[in-house]
Amino acid sequence: MTPKKKHSVFVIGGANIDLQGSSDNPLLLKDSNPGEISMSSGGVGRNIAENASRLSIPTKIFSYVGSDALGDFLIESTQKANVDTSYISRHSSLPTSQYLSVLDDNNDMLVSISDMRIINEMTIDDIKSHNNALNQSSVIVIDTNIPVDVIEYITEEFSHIPLFLDTVSIAKAAKIKHLIGKFHTVKPNRLESELITGIKITDQSSLLSAAKNMFDKGCKQIFITLGDEGVFYYDGKDYGMFNQKKIDVVSANGAGDAFVAGMVYGFLNLNGIKETVKYASAAALIALKSKNTISDQLSVENVALLLKEQSNEAE
Repeated sequence: MTPKKKHSVFVIGGANIDLQGSSDNPLLLKDSNPGEISMSSGGVGRNIAENASRLSIPTKIFSYVGSDALGDFLIESTQKANVDTSYISRHSSLPTSQYLSVLDDNNDMLVSISDMRIINEMTIDDIKSHNNALNQSSVIVIDTNIPVDVIEYITEEFSHIPLFLDTVSIAKAAKIKHLIGKFHTVKPNRLESELITGIKITDQSSLLSAAKNMFDKGCKQIFITLGDEGVFYYDGKDYGMFNQKKIDVVSANGAGDAFVAGMVYGFLNLNGIKETVKYASAAALIALKSKNTISDQLSVENVALLLKEQSNEAE
């Protein structure tokens, strides 16, 4: 399963340093917990860009970093993943974004704190300066960390290019609720879907209603993620639930970013939403098996192997 031809993706979104603490034992609040702390390059947009590059899609990213050592680290590590970082801007005064997460002994995120002030400095003029590169892209992916006026400009100026959206969180999804129909492909979770559509999701029927609501507004592909229950997908024709077999999760951080990269790969190289949801879920599964936010095992070859294993098990 190799790409049919060379496409490219341009990602616009958050880039930050991830600090992740994981506890060895059940967490005791208001106390010190033995465990491990790690540092890596992260950010929703940046992670999607690296995952897409690992899936052999030529990828560019536009974001902000500070004029500091963490900014150097972030750019260098992103370049090592073969992502074009030449569009990243350095801010003269604000520090590189940092995202601090605490995992419990089941490797589920308990709480996080993000310092992403720098991304709010992104302007429409920034996007205008990259118009040529954006217009040459096969897909543009954005996350909702960037300012809403910038998102509005992108949806108007680049409506001729498939726009993919990662909603990121309930709070950040709220600011683009009025724009949801401008996106070709969206990946909200259950709560974000409820916010966007006003439909309470309790079963597959209400999932279909929520997906149809977004489709009727203009979206072409909808993937509603449901955690360990799987993914509900809809494209106006095909729909249903897809779920992986149960696995031992090493870290849930980063699975959504890998899923988005898999969505992009599927759109560019596969035939339809059914193939895409399987591919994106396989990419997410590889991420779930890694202690790192981005798995160094993610590749076109390894996704193909995993899909073949799953196919053989299903027979």
